[in-house]
Amino acid sequence: MADKWVFATKNPHKLAEVQAIVGQVLRLEALPADLPEAEEPHDALHANALAKAAFYGELLGRPVLAEDSGLFVVALGGQPGVRSARYGGPLRLLQAMEGVALRRAYFAAVVVAWWSPSKYRFFTGYLPGRVAEAPRGEGGFGYDPIFLPAGESRTVAELGEAWKQVHSHRAQAFQKAMAYLTTGR
Repeated sequence: MADKWVFATKNPHKLAEVQAIVGQVLRLEALPADLPEAEEPHDALHANALAKAAFYGELLGRPVLAEDSGLFVVALGGQPGVRSARYGGPLRLLQAMEGVALRRAYFAAVVVAWWSPSKYRFFTGYLPGRVAEAPRGEGGFGYDPIFLPAGESRTVAELGEAWKQVHSHRAQAFQKAMAYLTTGR
């Protein structure tokens, strides 16, 4: 197993969130700033995570952790889904959901640990819930202000970073990755 990992993201919010999740268990390094952005051309989280990991892994010649995630809304046929980062954000989603009673949704995350083109492993996490009627809370980023996790009356943004580090879709996937990378199971 690798001692240090490069985390394949140029999103500073995601990097900070993941560093807080993995703490001292995994040593993560940020991508060098001068690297080009990896493409995410696929229609599946697994495929996009693997594409990012392979792109940066081959470029750097190092083990890479990559992640892709999205918010999947049932009433919108799974949109924004894999295209969540390019969908237009929470306000556009709320406009699309105007007058829609069925607000079920879930966050999904896929993490891939990549050592080489023939050696990689996937880890997944899911967070079921629903889309709120309006943004609430100052914490988090992305769709956090409009997502109410199942069993919660507060949005992810209201629940805060400490909650996310334990319960989010991304936290679940990284917790599985950490368990495997530190124990081999």
